[in-house]
Amino acid sequence: MSPNTDENTLRDDAWDARYFGLILELEEENSSRYESQTLRILKDKSFELSILNSKIKYQLTRTGCTFYIYNSNGFCTETSWTRMGWRKASKIKALPNFFAKSEADAQIDRAI
Repeated sequence: MSPNTDENTLRDDAWDARYFGLILELEEENSSRYESQTLRILKDKSFELSILNSKIKYQLTRTGCTFYIYNSNGFCTETSWTRMGWRKASKIKALPNFFAKSEADAQIDRAI
């Protein structure tokens, strides 16, 4: 294996560790807020949140949830959909991690 490939692998591993560590950190720090957001989206089916000069819009579908991240200029910089299943219980279980992932994506995008 060439040294450049090893260097890229180490860089990717470091980014992965930072990204997934940030998701876990956000889940722990914001657990009560994520619980209230879960109840809100189950009731209203969508809402928006401003964080770090970004706006995140969430939309609940029958089988999952979508988020859109908008920068300070109003341009959509990222979108993601995750399947959570049909049942309300499965959505309640999955949504807090989904909220943490979306906020981590917004923060990571700002750092790049």
